[in-house]
Amino acid sequence: MKELVELAGGRDDLANDARPSYRIEWERVIQYAPEIIVLTCCGYQLERCKREAEILASFPGILDLPAVKQNRVFAAAGSGYFSRPGPRIVDSLEILAHLIHPEIFPPPALQEEVFSALTLVHAGTQA
Repeated sequence: MKELVELAGGRDDLANDARPSYRIEWERVIQYAPEIIVLTCCGYQLERCKREAEILASFPGILDLPAVKQNRVFAAAGSGYFSRPGPRIVDSLEILAHLIHPEIFPPPALQEEVFSALTLVHAGTQA
């Protein structure tokens, strides 16, 4: 994913390049202050990934992140596009490029809805 994000014009300084995934402490995410968050939950389609975002909305400090303040939090179909290599990797790159730089890259022409903007809600407050 790190390489895919970089090819799309973004940076993911919390990921390791060419090494297995690992758990990141939430405090590191808060300190990193991401400008964009794209949830690509492994093995989940878009609707389930959206539901997983409800868990993210409960994390302390989430509403202070630049990505949340700027409404740049997205869910994507991890299972079909981001969790395994294959021909759809090009579609994945186009999705990320659009989410990172929508002013340059139009939404990809896909047969199905595979990504969605999210509005995180915490303690009755919308972000």
